[in-house]
Amino acid sequence: MDDYLKIMDEINQKFEEFRLIILQETEKVKELENFKLTPQQEITMFYIIRNEPIIAKDIAIHFDISKSAVSQVLSKLEEMKMIQRQMNSQKRRETLIYLGDRGKDFHILLEKIDELLVGKYYSKVSLTELKNILDTLNKIIETNKNKGREIK
Repeated sequence: MDDYLKIMDEINQKFEEFRLIILQETEKVKELENFKLTPQQEITMFYIIRNEPIIAKDIAIHFDISKSAVSQVLSKLEEMKMIQRQMNSQKRRETLIYLGDRGKDFHILLEKIDELLVGKYYSKVSLTELKNILDTLNKIIETNKNKGREIK
């Protein structure tokens, strides 16, 4: 167990160093602060960007939170013009969530940051090494998902 703790500490230190490098060298990252999003709002926006159009129920299921909690986050995001809601023309009881004007600006900025990070950092290591990192993260996430299926 001690070996795991030592490695975890080193991993955390490297994440902190990498985050610092990104913050110091990337002006675009500082522009994200202009959106004044809480961590919960930011994560919700990432999910909406990847899955739009989407319904609130799908967000609640994905994050394993109540629909009322999602509704509170969405109301604030809508107020901030990050998202907009439209009635689903095929299912009238369903409301689809799309990016609003500021949400589109947020998405464009994220794409610019990704391109910058790929050009400056990620492209300096092999795709195999990046895939190994992704595989490791997926295993950790899968362990968490399977935790709920265990019989106690």
